[in-house]
Amino acid sequence: MGLKFDPIGGGQFKQALSAIIEAERAPIKTLESRKALEESRLKLFGEFKGKFSGLQSTLDAMLGYTKFRELKAELGEGKDLMEVTVDKDKAVAGSWELEIKELAERSSMMSNGFSDPNKKALGLGYINVQLSDGSNKDIYVTQEDASLYGIANKINSLPDGAVKATVIKDSSDSDRPYRLVVSSKKEGADSEVKFPQLYFVDGDEEFYIDNDKGAKNALLKVDGFEVEQESNQIGDFLQGVGVQLKQAKPGQKFTLNIKPDYVKVTDKIKKVIDGMNGVLDWVNKQNQVNEKSDTRSTFAGDTSLQNIEFRLRNVLHEGYAAHLDNEDSFRVYHLNELGIEFDKKGVITFKEEKFQKELEKDYEGIAEAVSGEKGFVAQLKSVMDGYGAPGSGIVYAREKGIQSRIKSIDDSIATKERNLDKKTESLTNQFSRLQGALSSMQRQQQYLSATLGGGGGITQQLLGG
Repeated sequence: MGLKFDPIGGGQFKQALSAIIEAERAPIKTLESRKALEESRLKLFGEFKGKFSGLQSTLDAMLGYTKFRELKAELGEGKDLMEVTVDKDKAVAGSWELEIKELAERSSMMSNGFSDPNKKALGLGYINVQLSDGSNKDIYVTQEDASLYGIANKINSLPDGAVKATVIKDSSDSDRPYRLVVSSKKEGADSEVKFPQLYFVDGDEEFYIDNDKGAKNALLKVDGFEVEQESNQIGDFLQGVGVQLKQAKPGQKFTLNIKPDYVKVTDKIKKVIDGMNGVLDWVNKQNQVNEKSDTRSTFAGDTSLQNIEFRLRNVLHEGYAAHLDNEDSFRVYHLNELGIEFDKKGVITFKEEKFQKELEKDYEGIAEAVSGEKGFVAQLKSVMDGYGAPGSGIVYAREKGIQSRIKSIDDSIATKERNLDKKTESLTNQFSRLQGALSSMQRQQQYLSATLGGGGGITQQLLGG
């Protein structure tokens, strides 16, 4: 039987070329498998780094006494009379007796009544409005604006105006219930403004100021001392304490207490414990292996991570000192006294009620033992910062090591791909030349068969048929 020739680029030659290239690609596939494992490890380590960094951030947010502490305001019978905001970094715990005698008020005026606020019946003219810098500005009113709503819009269109305007409905006069009310934007005597002067002609209805009232300061008593405030929104009423006066009640005294918020402080400690458990649980899971575990893509037996686990656990067993009233005396707190300890499974437990009770007994001492210069948070943060230091810490080194291996594999794959491309091109050229030669032989066979006749026996013999 003679040779069977294929058309260029197809059949047996194409299959042979593909088989050779596939064999040459085997090392690249091996590298790609290794890369996939390293990428899986990098993703897994990213979970650890997220937990690790999250715990660091939690510690940063409560390192030091003012960051550790939380304060709250209690108003007792005054809870409906004012609202209180507390800056825990500046406020001082304590109590103050208060009485709100008068609220601060704005300058305001009200016009006469009109039957229709949209009716353009006020004629032509202008309004003289006082600006916030004390100067005056004339607002001109055309026939298109000569209604109560039109004038209100004109006044409110001034971005630097010291007054604001609105139209209200006063049902005391059913025939002419609509009135224009103009008020200063700020309350208090220092924000007293002159009301708009109204100059109109050729109107169908008269337009004038029917009633007005002046501005005044708020009047309070603080621990028996009478004080004035220029606004009902008092940002610095006490050190680190702002208030919003809501209602005046002359003669009704109440107590403002600024005190530690034990619940919020407890929640902050719980967040630290949850963060530690997250890190420890991740490390622990890496060492839970069985016959089905693929340890190539995990961190089973990683001594560096085990060292982190050991140091974190060790921090919980140390004692932390707090000064007593006598600066030369100390009390040493152990965290298990405060409800922080390990259970039988090695998980850190936090008994919140126990911690809160101890906090109420000795807030200052526990605050120092937990968040002081040499307290629990500072010691834990020191350990974390050492492991997480950019350029030198274990966490940084582990991540960079994996990234470096992935890059090295990428470089090797890229080099082998380039070499394979060159080899593919060379083999393709060789097979093309061979295909051309065989095609030429095929044509010669056909020629000889046609010339010599006899079924081409001699030709077939020459070509191996």
